[in-house]
Amino acid sequence: MRTLYLRKDDSNSTRKILIDMAYLVSHKAIRLPKYYFEDDLYLPYKRKSQTEVEKFLLTKNNILSEDENFYYFKFPFKAEEVVNVDD
Repeated sequence: MRTLYLRKDDSNSTRKILIDMAYLVSHKAIRLPKYYFEDDLYLPYKRKSQTEVEKFLLTKNNILSEDENFYYFKFPFKAEEVVNVDD
C-alpha cells in the first residue's frame, strides 16, 4: 500500500501529516496523535464516479474513539480513492 497523508492548507503552503499506515491497514481507521490534531485537517479523495477532488475533514464529530495519546477516525474509502500528495 502506498503512503497516505493528511493535509492542512495554510496561507502560503500545504502541510502534510503522514498517516500511520500499519494501523490503517490492520484496523481500517486513522490513528492520529492528539498533538497533530487541529482544525481544517483533511484527507483529499475522489470516488471513481466523481470528477472533482473532495475533502474528508477530520473534525471532533468524526472521532470514533480516543485514548490518552490518540484520536481514531473512520476511514470510509478505498486507498485508491485517496488523492496522492503530488496531485
